[in-house]
Amino acid sequence: MKRLLSKAKNRAKRLLTDLNGPIDMVNDAVNFDLECIFIAVPKTGTTSVRTQIRKQGNALIPNPHLNIVQVRDLLYPFILRSSLGNNRTYPSEGVPSDKDIRNQAEKTFNEFFKFSAVRNPWARAASLYFRREGVQANEEMTFERFCEQHLYASDTCFHPTLHKNQLDWLCDENDRMIMDFVYKLEDFEDAIEQIANRTNGRVKLIKRKANKNPNSRSSDYKDIYTDRARKLISKAFEKDIDFFQYTF
Repeated sequence: MKRLLSKAKNRAKRLLTDLNGPIDMVNDAVNFDLECIFIAVPKTGTTSVRTQIRKQGNALIPNPHLNIVQVRDLLYPFILRSSLGNNRTYPSEGVPSDKDIRNQAEKTFNEFFKFSAVRNPWARAASLYFRREGVQANEEMTFERFCEQHLYASDTCFHPTLHKNQLDWLCDENDRMIMDFVYKLEDFEDAIEQIANRTNGRVKLIKRKANKNPNSRSSDYKDIYTDRARKLISKAFEKDIDFFQYTF
């Protein structure tokens, strides 16, 4: 318990240090120069894209796997913080009102190109099981046992959430899809061209392999599934399977 409290205090100190220093960006997800927002669903090939999208600097919230609603809601405090402490005139002129800041945050969100990736839930479950970072589930249990306990889409992650499906990263509070473009990891090469076209050439990605575990069985995932394990994942992530039309 003392060790956990000590770690929590150290994290809090680091956070306060970051907040007292310059904040250069909202999050890895947002790039103001490219006018885009990339939502990184864990284990959907996001590391490769994030390294091409993100800017260097201190983020307001550094977690790389925020959902679209969290990113949307962070734009206001980021723009608010950026607008403070800049007045050099009397009477004050050119200082944005709170309404101006809120309008700018809404305008930014509406106009930026919002995109993300999803992955076959059966392959993704295998990737989560064999991952090298986060919780090493493959060292603690069989794959079928893992499928029994695999309740949330970010199970085994360093930054777990209670998102049941990949869709939960991409929808608003009313379960309405609010992304401009969602591609399947399996179709990434075609998606690269579509993303460039949809952004008039602003967002140009290249296909890279990053953070890939050579011992993972996600590429040949069908070989590690029992019939029962396949049905467990089918039931747990039925929403994703139906919406994105995935098959085993």
